Parts: sequence; structure tokens; C-alpha cells
Amino acid sequence: MKRKIIYSLSIFLIILTGCSTPEKSNDTTTKERTSPSTSTNAAVLYFSKPEMNGTDTVAGASRVVSENEEILGNVEQLAKWIVEDTNYPLARIETVNNYPDDHDTLVDQATSERSNNYRPEIKPLDLTFSDFDTIYIGYPIWWSDMPMAMYTFFENNNFKGKNIVLFSVHGGSGLAGTVETVEKLSENASVETSNVLSISRDDIPNSKKEVENWLKSF
Repeated sequence: MKRKIIYSLSIFLIILTGCSTPEKSNDTTTKERTSPSTSTNAAVLYFSKPEMNGTDTVAGASRVVSENEEILGNVEQLAKWIVEDTNYPLARIETVNNYPDDHDTLVDQATSERSNNYRPEIKPLDLTFSDFDTIYIGYPIWWSDMPMAMYTFFENNNFKGKNIVLFSVHGGSGLAGTVETVEKLSENASVETSNVLSISRDDIPNSKKEVENWLKSF
């Protein structure tokens, strides 16, 4: 009789154990991406070379004249609209040696830099890069690639754990594979690949609303 009682008790304990709620995992290694639209710790960085000599963007130069007659680079205009809408800090990626203002001379230099895989030296940013977890980064497309100064920028900074949101201006080539290039250069960062702002240089003067809608889409 005692054996039957012990056996029955053992079966009961096994059933009870099997019905218990499993403990929640304490694994917190999965990284959650912060949405750019909800980030309170973001900055806007851009590389842009306004061509001070020549005509406006309609003629193909990297140049737009603002409402207050200020001459801006195409990407610079996009960056300013982003900051206007978000109030994020703004900083320019600049080379130590200035690029030429003349369009043809600039094209020749950009071509030479790309052919030689050159890395122009860039100035320190006007903000502390490590202070921000979300970085909006803008650049033009030069000869179906980013300017070589952007390679210097990505190779000189630590992007670990950061969210990267890209915006760009092109002359007909679109993003030209630069999103994939940014992914390779910014190892251990989370790069937004499906929602990248890419605008033709001819459309820049009338693209403010497109920028606003892009920011709302996140």
C-alpha cells in the first residue's frame, strides 16, 4: 500500500512540474534599433561642395540659391531642411584643403581622387561624434560613388552601436551602390537601407516637402 502511495505522489509531482510556467530568459544581447523619428540623441552631418562659380542646380552645378540669396550646396540645403524640421545639431564634413569652386576643375579633381583611391584629410567635426546614437549623414554622388572625403570620414570614426540614416543628391545615377558601401565601412552600426532619401540635383529647389514627408515616414 505504501508503494502505491509513493508512486502516485511521484506521478503528481511530475505533472505539476510539467505545467509550471517557464522562467523568462535574461538574455539581453539582442540590440533594438532606435527609430530615427523618436530619437532624442541625433545629429545631422553632411558633405557638400557648393560651386561658387557658375549657374544654379538646373544647369547641373552643385549649387542652389536660398530665399535669402545664400549660395548653398545641394546636400547642404537638404541638411538644413532636416535640421529645420527636427532641431538636431548640424555639422559639416570638411576637407583640410578646400575643393575648387569651378565646376570643371572640381570634376577633374574628384575623378583623380577616385582613380587613385585617395583619402583627403578632413577637419575635426564641430560636435562630439560619440555623443550621438543616431546620425543622419548626407553626401553627393560624384562619378557614381561617394566623394573620397566620405571614405576618410567613415574610416576615421567608430560607428559601433550607432544608427545611420542616409540622404543623398545625384545627377542621374541614384544612390549608385553607396548604401552597401556605407554598410561595409561602418561595421557594427545599424544602417537604414530601405528608407534612404535620394533626390536629383535638378529637383533640389522644390524638394522641401519631400524632405518633410521622408522624416515623417520613420
